[in-house]
Amino acid sequence: MPSKPPSASLGLSALVLVLALAMPAWAEAPLQTDAASLESLVERVVTGQLAAYRIPGATVAVVRDGQVVLARGYGDANAENHTPVVADRTLFRVASIGKLFVWTAVMQLAERGQLDLDADVHTYLEDVRLPAAYAQPLTLAHLMAHAGGFEVHERLWAEGPPPGTLAEYLRERMPARVRPPGELSAYSDYGTSLAEHIVERVSGQPFEQYLRENVLEPLGMRRTFFRRTVPPELAADMALGHTVENGSPRAQPLEQVVVASSGSLLTTATDLTRFMLAHLQGGQHEGHRILCEETVRRMHRQHFTHEPRLSGWAHGFMEFHLNGQRLIGHLGDAYFFHSLLVLVPEHGTGLFVSYNGPGEKDAAQRARMELLRAVLEHAHPAPPARATARTTDFAERAARFVGGYQTTWRAYGTAEASLGWRQEIRVRDGGDGTLRIQEPGHAPRRWVEVEARLFRPAEDPASPELVAFREDSAGHITHLFFENQPAAAYERVPWYETSSFTYGLLAVCAVLFALAVLAGILHRSPATGLLALIGLLHLLFLSGFTLLMRHHVELEYGDMPRLLGASMVCALGATVLTPGALAWCARAWWKRSGKLALRLSLTGVTLAAIAFAAWLHHWHLLGLEG
Repeated sequence: MPSKPPSASLGLSALVLVLALAMPAWAEAPLQTDAASLESLVERVVTGQLAAYRIPGATVAVVRDGQVVLARGYGDANAENHTPVVADRTLFRVASIGKLFVWTAVMQLAERGQLDLDADVHTYLEDVRLPAAYAQPLTLAHLMAHAGGFEVHERLWAEGPPPGTLAEYLRERMPARVRPPGELSAYSDYGTSLAEHIVERVSGQPFEQYLRENVLEPLGMRRTFFRRTVPPELAADMALGHTVENGSPRAQPLEQVVVASSGSLLTTATDLTRFMLAHLQGGQHEGHRILCEETVRRMHRQHFTHEPRLSGWAHGFMEFHLNGQRLIGHLGDAYFFHSLLVLVPEHGTGLFVSYNGPGEKDAAQRARMELLRAVLEHAHPAPPARATARTTDFAERAARFVGGYQTTWRAYGTAEASLGWRQEIRVRDGGDGTLRIQEPGHAPRRWVEVEARLFRPAEDPASPELVAFREDSAGHITHLFFENQPAAAYERVPWYETSSFTYGLLAVCAVLFALAVLAGILHRSPATGLLALIGLLHLLFLSGFTLLMRHHVELEYGDMPRLLGASMVCALGATVLTPGALAWCARAWWKRSGKLALRLSLTGVTLAAIAFAAWLHHWHLLGLEG
């Protein structure tokens, strides 16, 4: 529902906050590193965010030098009854931050000699068998970099309620393997779930039991749980997720997630301080060790990157470069919760934050990075930036980079394959020795080449932002990568898969289908009636498909497949009827029946129906895949 405009004071507060976080002037304040000044800083930033972005509550923790510097709750766990967030009691669903616990368990078993990170995962699996798609074995090291080569399901709509056990999920929801392991990173809940199941198989224990005995209890994390659904005894302590309705946060029912490792971690800020401190102190906290120091060093160093000049993956930790520092951590995103856990190993510093609402226009995703930058600037001010000179001959080579680039984080053999062209990155020649790169939902930005295939923003050549391109052995540009986005890889696609071609095709076809319906009403005959029916069925498909795209996150398990199924039935029916329309067109031209204008228009509709059927088949939208 539309939101009311924010008040002038809140708008001004938001503007001041953004400017304060973004401008170098922040560092001009006297540097203070004591806990009181940090707490004051965090309170000022977070409370400002909650008000400006319409987020009901947040929980924050900061650790440094083996101590908890800050653990506090802000705002409401439930905006309707104003239940406050309490750092050591209120449970937040921190989603994929839970993956760090899976990888910690994997490293424990590797340390004990029970797992080999470079062995074929089938060494440890008997009840789940993956297709032998490639000669190169799939390993746990690949899974920890999300480079297992799996396509991604359920990005747009769920496939119904999740199966009862993890093994059932892994068998029934198995994605296709679409590229060799180790080639590209494509964030995979399935790959992490596979690793979680390997922990169960090797340890002989259910995953949460293993984790409780080997990680949670030793660290004193008694308020941390892996639960797909929230047990009644914990419901009173849960922070509820919130949407924004009429300008105010509105609490939503507790949600169910698909599998444990992919998003079900429930925890408190205080509990996560113990986990952060253990990783920052060589694997131990308060005399209780969960990993040896060498294992922690091995886990924290980089093991995979798309481009040596960009950040990559440690074992399970994302790698970031900010303020001249190397950070490792993980994001956590559920429908209504957005979280971040970051460690600065060289300085013994860690930050955790979770918001229980996306805020207006998904502002919580931006808010967590604002808080991170503020805390980093407080403790480790950015060194003076140095501008890098651009290459001098790029204008002659710019055309090599032009095209559409689509994420690897998508399906390839199901209806969700269409995700790619709707989240495409468009690269154009700026005409002035720059590239114009447009990300979905954003205005194009100009980038300059500073090294071969490496680019910085043209407006700020000293910016830490980077974009890199990969070329193949023939010198053709094939992929695009962003700094600080190790899980994101973008493949260059052929012209017929680009968003420009797709939107043009859909627009032309929609107009012609509407004209066919109109012609069927005004010129009644068997031929025009058939074409009108084809046009109507395709228009019904387009209406249903558009509804799915615009409102998918608001629907529950099972709702979207029904609408998708109905839309596909319409598209399939129209496709089945299309050969009949083609036969009529051939007959009409052979016998020169009807007026020329009518024959031309109906032939145009028939050709549009053929083109549209081919497009539907290409994107698996006829419901004919396996």
